[in-house]
Amino acid sequence: MVIGFIILVTGHQSGWLFVGGIGFLLGSLLAEQLHFVKNEVGLIIFSLTSGLIGGLLLAFMRKLLVVLAAFASGGYICLYLPAAMGWDTSWINWIYVSLVGAACALMTLIWGALPLILISSVVGATLIIQNMQFASIGPTGLFIVLTVFGIVSQWILWQYSKSDIE
Repeated sequence: MVIGFIILVTGHQSGWLFVGGIGFLLGSLLAEQLHFVKNEVGLIIFSLTSGLIGGLLLAFMRKLLVVLAAFASGGYICLYLPAAMGWDTSWINWIYVSLVGAACALMTLIWGALPLILISSVVGATLIIQNMQFASIGPTGLFIVLTVFGIVSQWILWQYSKSDIE
């Protein structure tokens, strides 16, 4: 949830946090799905290492890693947002996940900041609603509020300070 909030608020503005957070998320998902690790401590160490490597490599391959993180973010959105919202997930397969990821990566490559603000806001909101529930607000309402909050906060940051991604 903490990583989701960081990505939600500073996804576009702080590239190493965005790429590192997505690296942490991918490391966690890969370790769980492919059974790389045997216990929770190993999962945390593997995830932290993945995030750290992604954040450090950003210094050398900035544009490539941002586009790859956008691809991974799009795939994550397609794979996990419908389930977090309580929608039908029977239509989800790797073709759709790959297409959404490719669309996010292409938009980020072509237009840069604006799609990245939207993508990081949606990923951050998805991560938060997967792990948090309010009795008075359903997942759809919480998702909308968080996404709008992320877009507005990143837009304001983008207007008044220089991003380290561009």
